[in-house]
Amino acid sequence: MMRILNLLVFGLYLAGASHAFANPPIFFHCKGSGGEYQIIFEHDDAKKNLIQRIQEPDLIEQGKVGHEIKTTLTEFEVSNDFVNYMKNKNRFSISRLTGRVLRDNQDVPLQCIETPTDYFAAKRAEVETAKTTTTEFWSPTTGYGDTKYAKLGMLATANEICAVFSHPFFDFSSDEYRALDTINSDFDWDGINAASIWISQRFQEKGVQLRRFGLMENIHRAANDNLAECLAKKETASPGFYKKLTRHFLGNLGYRGVKCIEQQFRIEQFVDNTGKIIEQRVPLESQSCIDFNYNSGSLNGWNTSTFTLMLIWKEAHPVLKSILNKGEGVLVARLAETERRRVAEAAAEQARKEAAEATRLKAAQDWSDYQTREKTLMEQVYNFATTGYPEGLKRLRWIEEQSCILTDGNRRIDNRSLNMTAFRIYRDYIGSAWYVISTDMNVKFATSENIPVERLQNAWGLAFQQCPGKTSAF
Repeated sequence: MMRILNLLVFGLYLAGASHAFANPPIFFHCKGSGGEYQIIFEHDDAKKNLIQRIQEPDLIEQGKVGHEIKTTLTEFEVSNDFVNYMKNKNRFSISRLTGRVLRDNQDVPLQCIETPTDYFAAKRAEVETAKTTTTEFWSPTTGYGDTKYAKLGMLATANEICAVFSHPFFDFSSDEYRALDTINSDFDWDGINAASIWISQRFQEKGVQLRRFGLMENIHRAANDNLAECLAKKETASPGFYKKLTRHFLGNLGYRGVKCIEQQFRIEQFVDNTGKIIEQRVPLESQSCIDFNYNSGSLNGWNTSTFTLMLIWKEAHPVLKSILNKGEGVLVARLAETERRRVAEAAAEQARKEAAEATRLKAAQDWSDYQTREKTLMEQVYNFATTGYPEGLKRLRWIEEQSCILTDGNRRIDNRSLNMTAFRIYRDYIGSAWYVISTDMNVKFATSENIPVERLQNAWGLAFQQCPGKTSAF
């Protein structure tokens, strides 16, 4: 501190230390409560003085000087550590090492950092680069007129985008993609939100605060050319890739109905001097493969905007690869489980068919055996009472399991349990047909076949002779 005082009190003289001052200007970028500005010190060798320029930035156009104050200083000293000078009867000192500013040996609410070049000129060059580059990835920090520009990285080339599409995740079919979970038609798996989180982190680091994301015109044009070039190559190498991509990844391309990689034309008619009408195809401006308006440029979660931004942003590709690796793992596991269930269901279905065929063959064999063997009296009577045929039918036939005990597969009747006293045989109109009914008012036999009642009575008489039933008083 004593050194500063000595310099200020005793070291101020008329260009007495010019030998310590290099000819190039000295630039300071300063920030304080009143905003930011630039101080430039230029040495005038001819007049032996120091020119101070205080420049305030244009609030609208980045990098341009909005206002400048020029002052000629005659009492000054410049060293490798300090710039000391007298101005308006006040002594000033600016440290070239710490940026500390003193006025009459008192700290001022200002911090000045020496810059190697003109800060505003560098900003102008930066803005010019941001608005003209076709390889770097720049973005406005806000959506307002006084926005600044931040370099986010590099734009992915066509080959680098195609390298992303070479990931095995893009080799699956549309049917296979259906195994994945979706939210509003967008894929959803554990870890897919890494894209939006990574983008948010990069934006925060670079001071990008956009409510609705969009690309600068030159960035959009360059990124679109790269994406379109890659998509054209992929479609040529793998026809149908574009359709699959628009169905599952870039829905913003699918709803337009035309491929953004195809040149569109309109037909115009001209008439030559002989009156001949000539038609000419006039190229139209190509559809863009990039459309952040499709979902309002939302970068929350996974959607077409998120995927598009990750595609065209070179530095995002490692993150995107990790996301696709996880998606592939989920899809492979889902497809394996689906295949396991399919094989199990096919085996079960085959087993069902084989069992049904075995049942059918057994039923056919049983009927064949039943047809060829001699029927017992009881079987003939029961068949006649229920089918009209003593031999029975394939769909309904009676088998005498034990003496006097018969079954048709649904009912099992012991003839000895029938009440012979109450047993009646009669015709009855049921529904839309006549039936012959045999019943003891507890167990009933019926057939719609037109058989003689007398013959059926004789049959039951023989049955009760062989297997007598119960009797009652009435």
